[in-house]
Amino acid sequence: MHIVEIKPGIFAYLMNNETANAGFVVTEQGAVVVDTLDSPARGRAMAAAIAQQARRPVRFVVNTHHHSDHVFGNQAFDAPIIAHYSLADELAESMARDLSPLAIAAWVSEHPEDVWLAEELEVRYPNVLFDGQLVLDLPPHKLILQHLGGHTPDSTILDLPEQGVLFAGDLVFEGRVPFLRQANIAGTVRALSRLERLGPRQIVPGHGAVCDMAYVTRVRGYLEALQDTVRELIDQGVDRVGVIDSDRLPRWWTEDRPELQRANIARVYDEISASSIV
Repeated sequence: MHIVEIKPGIFAYLMNNETANAGFVVTEQGAVVVDTLDSPARGRAMAAAIAQQARRPVRFVVNTHHHSDHVFGNQAFDAPIIAHYSLADELAESMARDLSPLAIAAWVSEHPEDVWLAEELEVRYPNVLFDGQLVLDLPPHKLILQHLGGHTPDSTILDLPEQGVLFAGDLVFEGRVPFLRQANIAGTVRALSRLERLGPRQIVPGHGAVCDMAYVTRVRGYLEALQDTVRELIDQGVDRVGVIDSDRLPRWWTEDRPELQRANIARVYDEISASSIV
C-alpha cells in the first residue's frame, strides 16, 4: 500500500494490484472516501491513514460498485455511504449467491486465514442513493458522481473536473488484465468513451497505478477490436470453443492471468451471441 497525493487534498490509496485501490478527497467539511478495500481490517487501516492525512472526520463514503474488494471495509467508517441506487440490490444478490453462511463456512474451512468472513464481517449497505448524477459541492472541491454502468450495472465514477482527476473504479484496470466476467462489454466500451469525453488528466483506476487518458483509449481500442473479431468469427460459423481458442483474436498486451483472458473472451462471445438472437 502507498498513498499518493495527486493534487492538493486529493489522494489515491494504491494497493499495487494486491487488491482494489481506494482514495479520498479532503474538504472543509471532512474527507470523502472512495471505496473501502476488501476487509474490515484493511478498512480500519485506511481509516487510520485518512485520519492522519486529513485531520478531519470522514464526511461521506462513496462506493463505486458492489464487488467485495471495494466495499468490505465499509464497516470501518461511521459516515453516510453514497452509491447508485442499484448497488444495494447487487450487493445483496452477490452475498446470497456467493457468500451465504454455508458458502463462507466451506471457504473458511479451507482458508482459515479468512475466518474474519465468518466472525467479523458486517456488510454495510449504502444509505444515500442516487441515479444519473450527484454533485457534492464541498469547498474547495466539486465532486461529481456519475453512474456509467459497464463493469457492473451499478458502476459509478467520481470526477473532480476542476482538478482534472477522476476515480474510475473498475472501469479501468491498470497493469493487468481487466475482470470482465460479469461486465456488459458494450456498456464498458460506452463508459470508457464517456471517460475520454470528460478528459481527466489523471485517473485513479480500480486496480493498478494512476494512469492517463492514453491508457483508457488503449483499453477501449482493445475491447472494440475484440468485439469486432469475435463478431466476425461468429458470422463465419465458429462455435464458442473455437472462438475462445482462436489465434485471430487481439490479445491483451501482457500474458498474465490467461484463464481470465479466456473468460473475458467467453463473455464477449456470449454477449454478441445473445444480441444476435434477439
